[in-house]
Amino acid sequence: MTSKLFASLLLATLACCAHAADLDIRIRGPVVERKLPSGSGMSWHQGRYFVVGDDSPHLFVLDRQFAITDRVRLKDYPVQADGRISKKLKPDFEAMASVAWKGSVWNLILGSGGLKGTRELGLLVSTDGKFSVRAQDMAALYQDFATLAGFQAGQAVNIEALAIARGDAFFFNRGNAVRNLVFQVALGDLMDYMAGKTRRIAGIRMHAARLPRLQGVEAGFSGADFWPEIDSLVYSASVEATGNAHDDGAVLGSYLGLIPLSALKDRATLDLTRSAQLIARNSSPVRTKVESIALKHTDRRRATGALVSDNDDGSSEFFDLVLSIRPATQP
Repeated sequence: MTSKLFASLLLATLACCAHAADLDIRIRGPVVERKLPSGSGMSWHQGRYFVVGDDSPHLFVLDRQFAITDRVRLKDYPVQADGRISKKLKPDFEAMASVAWKGSVWNLILGSGGLKGTRELGLLVSTDGKFSVRAQDMAALYQDFATLAGFQAGQAVNIEALAIARGDAFFFNRGNAVRNLVFQVALGDLMDYMAGKTRRIAGIRMHAARLPRLQGVEAGFSGADFWPEIDSLVYSASVEATGNAHDDGAVLGSYLGLIPLSALKDRATLDLTRSAQLIARNSSPVRTKVESIALKHTDRRRATGALVSDNDDGSSEFFDLVLSIRPATQP
Protein backbone atom coordinates (compact mmCIF):
# COMPACT_ATOMS: atom_id res chain seq x y z
CA MET A 1 0.00 0.00 0.00
CA THR A 2 1.43 3.40 -0.92
CA SER A 3 1.92 5.98 1.80
CA LYS A 4 -0.55 8.32 0.08
CA LEU A 5 -3.23 5.64 -0.04
CA PHE A 6 -2.59 4.66 3.60
CA ALA A 7 -2.96 8.26 4.71
CA SER A 8 -6.21 8.62 2.75
CA LEU A 9 -7.67 5.45 4.27
CA LEU A 10 -6.60 6.46 7.77
CA LEU A 11 -8.18 9.89 7.47
CA ALA A 12 -11.36 8.35 6.08
CA THR A 13 -11.49 5.91 8.99
CA LEU A 14 -11.02 8.67 11.55
CA ALA A 15 -13.52 10.98 9.88
CA CYS A 16 -16.40 8.54 9.63
CA CYS A 17 -17.13 8.45 13.34
CA ALA A 18 -15.43 9.21 16.65
CA HIS A 19 -15.03 5.56 17.67
CA ALA A 20 -13.66 4.16 14.40
CA ALA A 21 -10.01 4.26 15.39
CA ASP A 22 -8.32 2.64 18.36
CA LEU A 23 -5.74 4.66 20.25
CA ASP A 24 -2.87 2.75 21.82
CA ILE A 25 -1.46 4.63 24.82
CA ARG A 26 1.90 4.07 26.44
CA ILE A 27 3.22 6.19 29.29
CA ARG A 28 6.43 6.24 31.29
CA GLY A 29 6.74 7.89 34.67
CA PRO A 30 5.76 9.76 36.65
CA VAL A 31 8.51 12.28 37.22
CA VAL A 32 7.43 14.34 40.23
CA GLU A 33 8.41 18.01 40.35
CA ARG A 34 7.74 19.59 43.73
CA LYS A 35 9.09 23.02 42.77
CA LEU A 36 6.36 23.38 40.13
CA PRO A 37 2.97 23.51 41.84
CA SER A 38 -0.29 22.34 40.30
CA GLY A 39 0.80 21.79 36.68
CA SER A 40 -2.21 22.57 34.49
CA GLY A 41 -1.12 23.81 31.06
CA MET A 42 1.73 22.67 28.84
CA SER A 43 3.14 23.30 25.36
CA TRP A 44 6.24 22.27 23.39
CA HIS A 45 8.46 24.47 21.25
CA GLN A 46 12.03 24.01 19.99
CA GLY A 47 13.12 21.32 22.41
CA ARG A 48 11.50 22.77 25.52
CA TYR A 49 8.31 22.25 27.47
CA PHE A 50 6.53 25.33 28.79
CA VAL A 51 4.32 24.72 31.83
CA VAL A 52 1.97 26.79 33.98
CA GLY A 53 0.28 25.87 37.25
CA ASP A 54 -3.21 26.97 38.16
CA ASP A 55 -2.05 28.58 41.41
CA SER A 56 1.49 29.63 40.45
CA PRO A 57 2.59 33.11 39.30
CA HIS A 58 5.27 31.63 37.02
CA LEU A 59 5.69 30.17 33.57
CA PHE A 60 8.23 27.34 33.83
CA VAL A 61 10.62 26.10 31.15
CA LEU A 62 11.52 22.39 31.31
CA ASP A 63 13.91 20.19 29.36
CA ARG A 64 13.05 16.81 27.86
CA GLN A 65 13.61 15.09 31.21
CA PHE A 66 11.19 17.54 32.93
CA ALA A 67 13.92 19.38 34.83
CA ILE A 68 13.23 23.10 35.34
CA THR A 69 15.70 25.22 33.37
CA ASP A 70 14.08 28.64 33.67
CA ARG A 71 11.01 30.43 34.93
CA VAL A 72 9.42 33.84 34.43
CA ARG A 73 7.00 35.66 36.69
CA LEU A 74 3.80 36.31 34.76
CA LYS A 75 2.23 38.78 37.16
CA ASP A 76 2.75 39.96 40.73
CA TYR A 77 0.45 37.82 42.83
CA PRO A 78 0.75 37.47 46.60
CA VAL A 79 1.98 33.96 47.38
CA GLN A 80 1.85 31.82 50.48
CA ALA A 81 4.86 30.24 52.20
CA ASP A 82 4.73 27.30 49.78
CA GLY A 83 4.93 29.62 46.76
CA ARG A 84 1.30 29.06 45.77
CA ILE A 85 -1.44 31.65 45.34
CA SER A 86 -4.47 31.23 47.60
CA LYS A 87 -7.55 29.66 46.02
CA LYS A 88 -9.62 32.85 46.25
CA LEU A 89 -6.97 34.89 44.40
CA LYS A 90 -5.43 32.42 41.97
CA PRO A 91 -5.77 33.21 38.24
CA ASP A 92 -6.46 29.53 37.58
CA PHE A 93 -4.27 29.28 34.49
CA GLU A 94 -5.63 26.03 33.03
CA ALA A 95 -5.21 26.25 29.26
CA MET A 96 -2.14 26.90 27.14
CA ALA A 97 -1.17 26.47 23.51
CA SER A 98 1.73 27.47 21.29
CA VAL A 99 0.62 30.02 18.68
CA ALA A 100 2.60 31.02 15.59
CA TRP A 101 1.56 34.52 14.63
CA LYS A 102 3.10 37.14 12.34
CA GLY A 103 6.55 35.57 12.36
CA SER A 104 6.77 34.89 16.09
CA VAL A 105 5.75 32.04 18.38
CA TRP A 106 3.86 32.78 21.57
CA ASN A 107 2.41 30.80 24.44
CA LEU A 108 -1.24 31.74 24.85
CA ILE A 109 -2.20 31.16 28.50
CA LEU A 110 -5.79 31.36 29.69
CA GLY A 111 -7.54 31.52 33.02
CA SER A 112 -10.46 29.16 33.35
CA GLY A 113 -13.14 31.84 33.67
CA GLY A 114 -14.59 30.09 36.71
CA LEU A 115 -14.64 33.26 38.85
CA LYS A 116 -15.30 36.74 37.54
CA GLY A 117 -12.51 39.22 38.05
CA THR A 118 -9.85 36.70 39.04
CA ARG A 119 -9.95 33.84 36.52
CA GLU A 120 -10.62 35.70 33.27
CA LEU A 121 -7.07 36.74 32.36
CA GLY A 122 -5.40 35.83 29.07
CA LEU A 123 -1.66 36.19 28.47
CA LEU A 124 0.55 36.06 25.40
CA VAL A 125 4.13 35.19 26.38
CA SER A 126 6.94 35.19 23.84
CA THR A 127 9.12 32.09 23.45
CA ASP A 128 12.22 33.99 22.31
CA GLY A 129 13.90 33.92 25.72
CA LYS A 130 12.89 37.49 26.55
CA PHE A 131 9.47 36.30 27.79
CA SER A 132 7.64 39.52 27.02
CA VAL A 133 4.08 39.34 28.37
CA ARG A 134 0.91 40.84 26.90
CA ALA A 135 -2.29 40.68 28.94
CA GLN A 136 -5.94 40.74 27.88
CA ASP A 137 -9.21 40.46 29.78
CA MET A 138 -11.12 37.42 28.47
CA ALA A 139 -14.38 38.28 30.26
CA ALA A 140 -16.28 39.45 27.15
CA LEU A 141 -15.33 36.37 25.13
CA TYR A 142 -16.10 34.03 28.00
CA GLN A 143 -19.50 35.70 28.48
CA ASP A 144 -20.23 35.15 24.80
CA PHE A 145 -19.33 31.48 25.26
CA ALA A 146 -21.70 31.24 28.24
CA THR A 147 -24.52 32.97 26.34
CA LEU A 148 -24.11 30.69 23.33
CA ALA A 149 -24.19 27.66 25.61
CA GLY A 150 -27.33 28.88 27.35
CA PHE A 151 -25.77 28.89 30.81
CA GLN A 152 -28.08 29.97 33.60
CA ALA A 153 -27.41 32.78 36.07
CA GLY A 154 -24.51 31.85 38.31
CA GLN A 155 -23.03 29.38 35.84
CA ALA A 156 -19.66 30.19 34.29
CA VAL A 157 -17.42 28.69 31.68
CA ASN A 158 -14.60 26.44 32.87
CA ILE A 159 -11.99 26.58 30.10
CA GLU A 160 -9.45 23.84 30.78
CA ALA A 161 -7.73 23.35 27.42
CA LEU A 162 -6.83 25.15 24.21
CA ALA A 163 -5.68 23.77 20.86
CA ILE A 164 -4.76 25.54 17.62
CA ALA A 165 -5.56 23.74 14.35
CA ARG A 166 -5.99 24.72 10.70
CA GLY A 167 -6.52 28.42 11.36
CA ASP A 168 -8.93 27.94 14.26
CA ALA A 169 -8.67 27.95 18.04
CA PHE A 170 -10.56 25.35 20.08
CA PHE A 171 -11.50 26.11 23.69
CA PHE A 172 -12.42 23.06 25.78
CA ASN A 173 -14.98 23.61 28.54
CA ARG A 174 -14.77 21.06 31.36
CA GLY A 175 -18.11 19.56 32.25
CA ASN A 176 -17.72 19.02 35.98
CA ALA A 177 -19.97 22.02 36.65
CA VAL A 178 -22.14 22.22 33.52
CA ARG A 179 -21.33 20.42 30.23
CA ASN A 180 -18.35 19.29 28.19
CA LEU A 181 -18.22 21.72 25.27
CA VAL A 182 -15.78 22.81 22.56
CA PHE A 183 -15.92 26.42 21.40
CA GLN A 184 -14.36 27.12 17.99
CA VAL A 185 -13.22 30.56 16.82
CA ALA A 186 -11.08 31.78 13.93
CA LEU A 187 -7.47 32.21 15.07
CA GLY A 188 -7.16 35.57 13.32
CA ASP A 189 -10.19 36.88 15.21
CA LEU A 190 -8.80 35.56 18.50
CA MET A 191 -5.44 37.25 17.97
CA ASP A 192 -7.18 40.52 17.12
CA TYR A 193 -9.08 40.15 20.40
CA MET A 194 -5.85 39.45 22.30
CA ALA A 195 -4.30 42.57 20.73
CA GLY A 196 -7.28 44.70 21.77
CA LYS A 197 -8.30 45.41 18.17
CA THR A 198 -11.81 44.06 18.73
CA ARG A 199 -14.10 43.59 21.73
CA ARG A 200 -16.21 40.80 20.25
CA ILE A 201 -15.61 37.73 18.11
CA ALA A 202 -18.30 36.85 15.59
CA GLY A 203 -18.98 33.40 14.23
CA ILE A 204 -18.29 31.38 17.40
CA ARG A 205 -19.18 27.73 16.90
CA MET A 206 -20.03 25.36 19.74
CA HIS A 207 -19.81 21.56 19.87
CA ALA A 208 -21.28 19.56 22.74
CA ALA A 209 -19.61 16.31 23.79
CA ARG A 210 -20.41 13.20 25.80
CA LEU A 211 -17.52 11.52 27.62
CA PRO A 212 -17.32 8.15 29.40
CA ARG A 213 -18.14 7.65 33.06
CA LEU A 214 -15.87 6.14 35.68
CA GLN A 215 -17.48 5.02 38.94
CA GLY A 216 -20.56 6.95 37.88
CA VAL A 217 -18.73 10.24 37.29
CA GLU A 218 -18.46 11.65 33.76
CA ALA A 219 -14.97 12.61 32.63
CA GLY A 220 -14.29 16.28 31.96
CA PHE A 221 -12.08 17.84 29.30
CA SER A 222 -8.70 18.85 30.76
CA GLY A 223 -6.11 19.17 27.97
CA ALA A 224 -5.72 19.25 24.19
CA ASP A 225 -3.29 19.49 21.29
CA PHE A 226 -3.40 19.01 17.51
CA TRP A 227 -2.13 16.01 15.52
CA PRO A 228 -1.80 17.47 12.01
CA GLU A 229 -1.05 14.33 9.98
CA ILE A 230 -4.39 12.78 10.94
CA ASP A 231 -6.22 16.12 11.15
CA SER A 232 -7.42 15.41 14.68
CA LEU A 233 -7.49 17.06 18.07
CA VAL A 234 -5.98 14.96 20.84
CA TYR A 235 -7.70 15.56 24.18
CA SER A 236 -7.31 14.50 27.77
CA ALA A 237 -10.24 14.16 30.14
CA SER A 238 -9.95 13.50 33.85
CA VAL A 239 -12.39 12.13 36.39
CA GLU A 240 -12.65 13.78 39.78
CA ALA A 241 -15.42 13.17 42.28
CA THR A 242 -16.61 16.77 42.54
CA GLY A 243 -19.73 18.48 41.28
CA ASN A 244 -18.43 22.00 40.71
CA ALA A 245 -15.58 23.95 39.13
CA HIS A 246 -14.01 25.15 42.40
CA ASP A 247 -13.62 22.26 44.85
CA ASP A 248 -11.21 19.35 44.58
CA GLY A 249 -12.37 15.74 44.82
CA ALA A 250 -11.01 12.21 44.78
CA VAL A 251 -8.97 11.52 41.63
CA LEU A 252 -10.41 8.47 39.85
CA GLY A 253 -8.42 8.42 36.58
CA SER A 254 -7.96 10.04 33.18
CA TYR A 255 -8.74 9.36 29.52
CA LEU A 256 -7.14 10.25 26.20
CA GLY A 257 -8.90 10.38 22.85
CA LEU A 258 -9.15 11.85 19.38
CA ILE A 259 -11.60 14.24 17.76
CA PRO A 260 -11.28 14.37 13.95
CA LEU A 261 -11.85 17.93 12.75
CA SER A 262 -14.32 16.49 10.24
CA ALA A 263 -16.48 15.30 13.16
CA LEU A 264 -17.05 18.86 14.38
CA LYS A 265 -20.42 19.52 12.79
CA ASP A 266 -22.92 22.15 13.87
CA ARG A 267 -25.77 20.88 16.07
CA ALA A 268 -24.17 17.41 16.29
CA THR A 269 -23.10 16.11 19.71
CA LEU A 270 -19.73 14.37 19.80
CA ASP A 271 -20.19 10.92 21.30
CA LEU A 272 -16.77 10.13 22.77
CA THR A 273 -17.99 7.50 25.21
CA ARG A 274 -16.60 4.60 23.17
CA SER A 275 -13.48 6.21 21.72
CA ALA A 276 -11.87 7.65 24.85
CA GLN A 277 -9.18 5.33 26.20
CA LEU A 278 -8.62 5.04 29.95
CA ILE A 279 -4.98 5.48 30.94
CA ALA A 280 -4.18 2.21 32.66
CA ARG A 281 -1.39 -0.10 33.76
CA ASN A 282 -2.01 -3.82 34.11
CA SER A 283 -5.71 -3.20 33.40
CA SER A 284 -6.04 -0.83 36.37
CA PRO A 285 -6.66 2.91 36.00
CA VAL A 286 -3.68 5.13 36.69
CA ARG A 287 -5.06 7.40 39.39
CA THR A 288 -3.68 10.66 38.09
CA LYS A 289 -5.53 13.82 37.12
CA VAL A 290 -4.13 14.65 33.70
CA GLU A 291 -4.37 18.39 33.14
CA SER A 292 -2.62 18.93 29.82
CA ILE A 293 -1.03 17.20 26.85
CA ALA A 294 1.81 18.47 24.66
CA LEU A 295 2.86 16.69 21.48
CA LYS A 296 6.46 17.12 20.34
CA HIS A 297 6.64 14.83 17.29
CA THR A 298 3.90 13.40 15.08
CA ASP A 299 3.56 11.39 11.89
CA ARG A 300 0.74 9.40 10.27
CA ARG A 301 0.85 6.52 12.76
CA ARG A 302 2.55 7.77 15.91
CA ALA A 303 2.82 10.76 18.21
CA THR A 304 5.15 11.41 21.13
CA GLY A 305 4.95 14.01 23.83
CA ALA A 306 4.11 14.39 27.48
CA LEU A 307 1.32 14.68 30.00
CA VAL A 308 1.25 16.80 33.13
CA SER A 309 -0.95 15.97 36.12
CA ASP A 310 -2.06 17.99 39.12
CA ASN A 311 -3.18 15.76 41.95
CA ASP A 312 -3.98 18.69 44.28
CA ASP A 313 -1.01 18.14 46.61
CA GLY A 314 1.09 21.10 45.45
CA SER A 315 3.37 19.14 43.14
CA SER A 316 3.17 18.15 39.47
CA GLU A 317 3.56 14.77 37.79
CA PHE A 318 4.99 14.38 34.28
CA PHE A 319 4.66 11.36 32.01
CA ASP A 320 6.38 10.61 28.71
CA LEU A 321 3.70 9.68 26.20
CA VAL A 322 3.56 7.57 23.04
CA LEU A 323 0.31 7.37 21.05
CA SER A 324 -0.20 4.93 18.19
CA ILE A 325 -3.15 4.65 15.80
CA ARG A 326 -4.54 1.35 14.65
CA PRO A 327 -7.79 0.99 12.67
CA ALA A 328 -10.45 -0.60 14.82
CA THR A 329 -12.30 -3.73 13.77
CA GLN A 330 -15.84 -2.77 12.90
CA PRO A 331 -18.65 -4.93 14.37
